Amino acid sequence: MIQALLLDLDGTVYRGSEAVPGAIHFIANLADRGVRHLFVTNRSSRAPEVVCDQLRGYGISCEPEQVLTSAEATADWIGSGTVYCIGEDGLTTALTNRGLRLIQPQPLDDQHVDYVAVGLDRDVTYSKLAAASQYILAGATFVGTNPDKALNTESGIVPGTGSILAALSAATGVEPVIIGKPETTLIEVALQRLGLTAKDVVMIGDNLETDIRGGVNAGLRTALVLTGISTEQDLEHSDVEPTWVASGYEELAAQLFRDW
Repeated sequence: MIQALLLDLDGTVYRGSEAVPGAIHFIANLADRGVRHLFVTNRSSRAPEVVCDQLRGYGISCEPEQVLTSAEATADWIGSGTVYCIGEDGLTTALTNRGLRLIQPQPLDDQHVDYVAVGLDRDVTYSKLAAASQYILAGATFVGTNPDKALNTESGIVPGTGSILAALSAATGVEPVIIGKPETTLIEVALQRLGLTAKDVVMIGDNLETDIRGGVNAGLRTALVLTGISTEQDLEHSDVEPTWVASGYEELAAQLFRDW
């Protein structure tokens, strides 16, 4: 029995400005089979409503509660306390919606900071890094939304959240708690949202090292679609073993649902 699917986004549901071939039809037919789905992304910079707008632009039906970002999972993991945040609107909105108090840099003697939460920040500055470093060294818990060191954009490879985390780790000697894939917290939050256990859910993604490894780490069955980052050659050299491997959505549907 498959009761729900967790679907990665970049490279799995869409590539750049277009939906992956077959994704729209595959997702649209899940409801008729009684299979729920949740879009689960390591990206922290955008709110679920913004992600939904993008998906609707491809013709994919979506409601904000069907999108789980690493920013939301980070806010859930933190739960309560004061937070110094390096990140964009998606992360700051998730933290404030959770009732967390975001603080502005001030002398350490003037305030206590419980957490330093870091996501993608394309306006990161030295002063932000300096403040975060000081709070971490003073005892704040260091949390990263995801470990992605680089992003593949239309203009080429650019630094990702992991690059910012690496700078702070180098300065402080402290490694962050990682929320996104391949760690399990993001997927655990997804299961809680669905009200299901790992045995009922399949993780679908295009990246062996994040989507599939994360699903395996969380005890889910996994399906690698060869529509994005990982290739058949990568499979041959990886210690990660997906439950299923499909070249595209037609093959994936045939493997997951024999009577598709």
